[in-house]
Amino acid sequence: MATQHRPPRLTAALAGLAAAAALAQPLSGHGSALEVLSWASLDPEQPVAPQSLAVVPGEFAERTTRAPGGVPATELDSVTVEVEGSDHVAHAAGILAVEPRRLVILIPDVPAGTAHLVARRGETELADGQFTVRLVSPGLFSAASSGGGLAAASAIRVSTEDGSQFTEDVAYYNDERGAYEPVLLNPAVQASKLYLRLAGTGIRNAASLAATVGGVSVQTVIEEAQDGSAGMDFVQVGPLPATLAQRQLVDIELVADGFRSNSVQVAFSPSAGAAVTFSNQIVRLFQARCQTCHRPGEVAPFSLMDYESAKDWAALIKHETQTRRMPPWKAVEGFGDFLGSRRLSEAELDLIARWVDAGAPEGEPEDLPVPLEFNDDWEKGEPDLIVQAPDYVPDAGQSDDYRCFSVPVPADFAERKSIVTVEVQPGNRRIVHHVILYGDPKGESEALEAADTSPQPGYECYGDSGVSFNGFFLPVDSYFLALWAPGARAQVLPEGSGYVLRPGARMVVQVHYHPDGSETPDNTRIGLHFAEEPTPRNAIVVPALNTSFVIPPGEERYEVRATLNLRALGVVGALGAFLERAGVFPVQIRAVAPHMHMLGREISAQKVSATGEVTPLVRIDDWDFDWQSMYSYVDPIPFHISDQIEVLAVYDNSASNPNNPNDPPVAVGWGDRTTDEMCIVFFLVDLTDLCFLGGC
Repeated sequence: MATQHRPPRLTAALAGLAAAAALAQPLSGHGSALEVLSWASLDPEQPVAPQSLAVVPGEFAERTTRAPGGVPATELDSVTVEVEGSDHVAHAAGILAVEPRRLVILIPDVPAGTAHLVARRGETELADGQFTVRLVSPGLFSAASSGGGLAAASAIRVSTEDGSQFTEDVAYYNDERGAYEPVLLNPAVQASKLYLRLAGTGIRNAASLAATVGGVSVQTVIEEAQDGSAGMDFVQVGPLPATLAQRQLVDIELVADGFRSNSVQVAFSPSAGAAVTFSNQIVRLFQARCQTCHRPGEVAPFSLMDYESAKDWAALIKHETQTRRMPPWKAVEGFGDFLGSRRLSEAELDLIARWVDAGAPEGEPEDLPVPLEFNDDWEKGEPDLIVQAPDYVPDAGQSDDYRCFSVPVPADFAERKSIVTVEVQPGNRRIVHHVILYGDPKGESEALEAADTSPQPGYECYGDSGVSFNGFFLPVDSYFLALWAPGARAQVLPEGSGYVLRPGARMVVQVHYHPDGSETPDNTRIGLHFAEEPTPRNAIVVPALNTSFVIPPGEERYEVRATLNLRALGVVGALGAFLERAGVFPVQIRAVAPHMHMLGREISAQKVSATGEVTPLVRIDDWDFDWQSMYSYVDPIPFHISDQIEVLAVYDNSASNPNNPNDPPVAVGWGDRTTDEMCIVFFLVDLTDLCFLGGC
């Protein structure tokens, strides 16, 4: 069977950053034992195999750096690893990640026996010792990269009638519970066979291979290792016998050349009914992607919490998902790897379509998962400061109402604070489309609010807060402090990093309303949690923008470009060298947020190094002003002084653009009004605290 190569997400996105530490001293003893573990099994009692993925525990860096594109690098974050085999031939090991507490490496093709590893950063030894290599040492990856639990695998259902194939997930990440949960499989569906595709390492050299699923022996075939597989091995298991139906959670084990792997798990449906039902698979997909918005009291027009609420909407659900209008996720796959993606995979789209086409069957009650419970209070506990917007009733005659509220920092704040967690609670979720919290270090918003002639509180603020960049010390002050849209969770910054909040400053709460005709007020509030002391690193938002363009009327694809180049800002020569020596650069790009108005069609950004290497940062090819987001990277992207960010935005100023606010079209340039345009990509950057330069 030909299946798409789809490596599992093997590590939680920012797990290592919370335990960042200073660089380690060399390990003692040139010939002492060194712990080198299979990245799949994490079993300290098992050797590792040549051409397998392994981890070396220790203390290696302050931040996580991953090899671009998942391709092992001979040098990463100035770290190199050399492995000398039992034949006394030294090889450079490929490095996939340098993390605070471990290295992830590709073991070179060395012979079995005792090997010697040395890891260095420049001239400094970080690890030095011996470990054992065995030709075959099977390990199976788990979804959580923990050495056990739910398998990092996919299920493949093959029709015995026409040979067509459908891919199904065996586990999904439940954001609400913060854990992987099983998708129930059914091997007893008529006219089909079910296979598993397991991800592992240390298996490719095996001459014999056997597998058991729930203690039942099944046929096993290892896929031939492909170029670029980087130590990943894939094993096809099946067809699974129908007798496994109704077994629920079972163990999977491999035996390769007589050596047993660690155990991982899959779950089977307690019932043996229809292939796809609401109870056995669809509700789990809704839990993972939809229910944060599609539940009572939220902004979505109907609930997907139970079958009775969902069944009448089945045809619409299929249409909206097949056209990718829902769930709202505008970032194009392959242009940045983002946390919390709501984008449905092709397998998930197919699953929904099959369920709807079969008449949207309910399934058996015993197949249902435990319902999600949503915390309507503060998710991260009582905040240190609650920013409260006043009661506001949006104009029922408008389809969109943008209102800003100027809020002072409490007078008793004598010293600057570091905001480490931000949580937004809309007061009336039925009408609140999105919320942005802006910084205002010099308090400009107070005058903007005083100048508004409306009897309502706040001031009109389409586009942004209206606060200029003049009041910001950009190496320290962040323009954005939070962005909320339906489904968003509390934003927790990496440990040691925070947004600066100054004494005497103000903040601006911008709320975008979709009025529903009622006069129910909104009183959105935002909870801020502070670090006990100012953090050693600051989170700031840096824009790449172009303010000097004019889009001619009638143009269907008008291109506007912008760049962010620190050399153009004067960060060169002695200043640049000083900042590099001080460890300020490279800074880490944590998130990205493109921004245009109603004429926007497409927008993309990429990082270009001094040597011409291109790193895609984000791409949106069907811009929708109503669905803007800040996309957070799974792994931070380093940005060096010599790097440049390039932005390309495409606008449609023709009469055929249904979003064009001008009829007939007119020339449009930069501005804050609805009828104006913008070309900005904001970047959330994590960098060393620069208050020592002044300006704080």
